[in-house]
Amino acid sequence: MARAPAPIAGTDGVVEVAAEGRAAGRVALDLEFLWERTYRPQACLAQVAVGDAVHLVDPLAGASLEPLAGLVADPDVTVVMHAPSADLILLALSYGVRPCGLVDTQLAAGFVGLGAGQSLGTLLERALGVHLRKSESYTDWSRRPLTPAQLAYAVDDVRHLLPLADELDRRAEALGRTDWVAEEHRRRYGPEARLAPEPDEAWRRVRGQGRLSPAQRAVLRRVAAWREREAMRRDRPVQWTLPDRTALELARRRPTDVAALRAERGMPDRLRGQELEGLAAAIAAGADDPPITLPAPVPPRVAARLEVLGPLGQVLVSARAAAASLAAPLVATRDEIEGFLAGALDGAEGDHPLGRGWRRELAGSALLELAAGRLALAPSSREPFLEEIARRDGAG
Repeated sequence: MARAPAPIAGTDGVVEVAAEGRAAGRVALDLEFLWERTYRPQACLAQVAVGDAVHLVDPLAGASLEPLAGLVADPDVTVVMHAPSADLILLALSYGVRPCGLVDTQLAAGFVGLGAGQSLGTLLERALGVHLRKSESYTDWSRRPLTPAQLAYAVDDVRHLLPLADELDRRAEALGRTDWVAEEHRRRYGPEARLAPEPDEAWRRVRGQGRLSPAQRAVLRRVAAWREREAMRRDRPVQWTLPDRTALELARRRPTDVAALRAERGMPDRLRGQELEGLAAAIAAGADDPPITLPAPVPPRVAARLEVLGPLGQVLVSARAAAASLAAPLVATRDEIEGFLAGALDGAEGDHPLGRGWRRELAGSALLELAAGRLALAPSSREPFLEEIARRDGAG
């Protein structure tokens, strides 16, 4: 096994690596970080592969990752990563960038029969016959000095990514799915994708918000947005800043002065002075906001039909995905299938992912036929072990 390169500890070296990557037009990138006691993931090491060369960058030794963030945002550079969601959050929150030419090998693998959500080690074995030793998968990357085993592990995380991306692209092209892969990358990582938390949408992640009244939910929206920004300012987790349970109670009770806030049960002692004033102002503003009404539940007649159609729809999607050697979760989740069927039954299909693009081609149209009663399903002894039977009477 080749010896790992010494980590780059100065920004000049990172600038040189970025220049190499820009000249090559393609790099592989991975980030090691800690994300336990902070709002932002804390970068501890970056690994970059350009051609056959692998570079390690140590931000804890003073090397800036900004030149690498610039590569991710450069539309003329293809950046290959594996399951990069957390890495992209780090880059978005710390450097304000979003990807322009990203290739996610985990995502691409689902389109070529290698399964959804596969680890890098599993994909390398299945696609390239490469076996990695993953002895450092749960390690503290913030400790220095890094051990030879940690450095070797870090190198392995990127040195095969470019050949893996090439192999996945070759398989996608052979299956005629290059456009499908590109479409899904745009959906997940394109200009309209939400990569980092948005304060004004943070209320949707508060556990229990569905039990609030519309007026209370409007207050919660302001409280959750204040909490998100305060957590970002302090660089502390949102639950450390203000627990969900306390945020819900504030939305219900609506205390609008500092004294009343201090008296609230569950209010963290760490919030003082200007923080409490800001929170009180957020509650007062929320009380004046228009109520937030959640979408109405499906009508009882639709809900009753979904009890039967929902499971059938899942079976149909799974069978069609299996027949196409496609990872079923890439097509749709259970909730997405039920939501699409509910819209079809209620005459409001709307702009649903299953209603457009390759998803409609693969499964959406068949789900609509199922909902209309023009398609029946029966078990089969041949793969994918499901037979689709066209019905002329359309018993929908």
